[in-house]
Amino acid sequence: MNDKVCIELKAGQQVNPKFVPASRSATTAATLATVTAKSQEPVFLRYVYVQMGVGVVNDIKVGNQSLNCSDSDISYALFQNDTQRKSLVNLAVDGNIQMAIDVTTDADSAVTAAFSCEAIESAPSISEQGDAINKFFGLGSVSIATTATGLLTAQALRNCTLKDLVLACHTASEASKVDVVDITIKGRSIFSGQSGDVVSLTALATETQGFSVGINTPIQTNETVTVSLKNNHSGTLVISGGLYVD
Repeated sequence: MNDKVCIELKAGQQVNPKFVPASRSATTAATLATVTAKSQEPVFLRYVYVQMGVGVVNDIKVGNQSLNCSDSDISYALFQNDTQRKSLVNLAVDGNIQMAIDVTTDADSAVTAAFSCEAIESAPSISEQGDAINKFFGLGSVSIATTATGLLTAQALRNCTLKDLVLACHTASEASKVDVVDITIKGRSIFSGQSGDVVSLTALATETQGFSVGINTPIQTNETVTVSLKNNHSGTLVISGGLYVD
């Protein structure tokens, strides 16, 4: 968060809000659905919790400002309960600021969401909070036929620092059948090995500890991240991904 912004927690009350719940929405396969939330008083949003069918989070907006730093969707894996890395928001909002979460599920489902929060005396504007809106870097999704290869690729919409990487197979039981062939950031591979060697997708799954897969690399507007994948399964698989960012 911008060092010049001071957030003062509200004191002197026995009961303060701890959640800002969102609306519930049914989803239709491959069709964007949106849930919205709005606090009734100034709060500091901590984490965002999303419950939905397998798919992607197209965007999360706070006061019309996207928390996604890329031009691609964010894998739902970054928001699932079993992930070791948490979906921080860390933004202050007042009662006039609406939050919106756009999702697309692979099959008909439903989506609910909530933000954990702390009550505060007052909230600065979103613009005053500067690069605190940098939270996610979506890598999109790709459908890969059996024995074929595919790419997840995304371009940065603004400067940020890439942190933990998460990849997910939408058929979770087949994740071990997918190889990560290469990962390039700003045109350079972050693999240092022999030609043809691979990393299993499961090494980057939600259950993996964040410190095991920290990327910790700054990226600037228009620079790209690309993940090359190989499907060794007997059927088509959908893979999605994303990174947490600062």
